[in-house]
Amino acid sequence: MPTLYLLRHAKSSWADESMRDFDRPLADRGREACAIIGEYIKEKGIDFDLVLVSTAVRTRETIELVKERAEFHGEVRYDERIYEATTSQLLEVISQVENDRQSVLLVGHNPGIQDLLAALTSEHVSVSTATFAKIDIKVTEWSANLINNGTLDWIVHPKELA
Repeated sequence: MPTLYLLRHAKSSWADESMRDFDRPLADRGREACAIIGEYIKEKGIDFDLVLVSTAVRTRETIELVKERAEFHGEVRYDERIYEATTSQLLEVISQVENDRQSVLLVGHNPGIQDLLAALTSEHVSVSTATFAKIDIKVTEWSANLINNGTLDWIVHPKELA
């Protein structure tokens, strides 16, 4: 069965308050969290068939830093639809994933990531920055109805791993 991993971008910088939200880079704390999550992925031997990433600066930096530490080999696709996406918009992105992709990572933003996790699993948990979660999907095709068809296997926060 397919597995969907969710990763909320790491902590972004607010140093320049005039900067557009889309353009905000990671803060130092965010970079540290990426290293922690990357090491976790490497230690667990997790690899992804496909990584879907928002085009915002902070999500791009997040996946670049995580991938550097984790050393996974999956294809990375940047998708502008993930930025500020609702649950239904995220489900549309996921529904277009090829069915031969069994392990997919989605890197995005809140409230979208947290709401998606709740919609898939009926679990209402806090998804703070750089939170990483594994959801086992109970259907065999990404285009199927995923609402309430997932089980939260685990969720980790960088603070727990540090």
